[in-house]
Amino acid sequence: MLTDNRQECLCYDYNMKYSLKLINLIIVFFCCVNIYAQTGYGFRFGGNLSDYTVNVPDSIQVSPAKKLGWQAGVFYNISSGSLFSMQPEVNFSQRGIRFDGAEDITLTRNFNYLEFNVVGKTTFGGENVKVYLNLGPGMAYLMSAQDRSDISGTTKVDLEVENIRRWDTSIHIGLGTAFRLGFENALFIEGRYSLSISDLNDIDADSQPEVYKPVNHRVLGLTIGYVYYIDGFEMQ
Repeated sequence: MLTDNRQECLCYDYNMKYSLKLINLIIVFFCCVNIYAQTGYGFRFGGNLSDYTVNVPDSIQVSPAKKLGWQAGVFYNISSGSLFSMQPEVNFSQRGIRFDGAEDITLTRNFNYLEFNVVGKTTFGGENVKVYLNLGPGMAYLMSAQDRSDISGTTKVDLEVENIRRWDTSIHIGLGTAFRLGFENALFIEGRYSLSISDLNDIDADSQPEVYKPVNHRVLGLTIGYVYYIDGFEMQ
């Protein structure tokens, strides 16, 4: 018989492998089916406002707050027509939280993630300005984490010691506007909300406190970017 901890690990590994295979299949499907589809690629850069759910006892006098970070990434847009497209992305994203304590002491925890997203994108509008909505899943790998405080400065977080999960699964939903620069070029502004559905803490149920809430990242991002449409802006 496997222990509960071993069973949870195997289940989590299975879910991770299944999710990655699903994302790969979606990408391969659109690459194979849309041989003659319109395509585009580009990059983005912007800021994040993030926090996550916390399990802080009432006896500890700290106030969780949102922290600022930054993000950057590249993407490839595969369109089957002028309305709907699929967009694989690779992004670097800073997430985390800030704790404001007594005597104006602040602790900021920063997580550096590499994201792999596949979002569906619905676009509508005129020849020069278009509005779009996107929605889709994403996987992210936690590369490193740091704590920064007014007392000890910046220190590295030991992910193994603190039982912090490396892999994260999220849902992304966004709204953006693209402005035509020429036949093939456009600038865009996009706001996006991301919610993790994976628990940041990698601990088994027996080790959790009696009153416990899963720790999920919540990120509100605002980015600007450039996109080059191979078949022209008006086709997207």
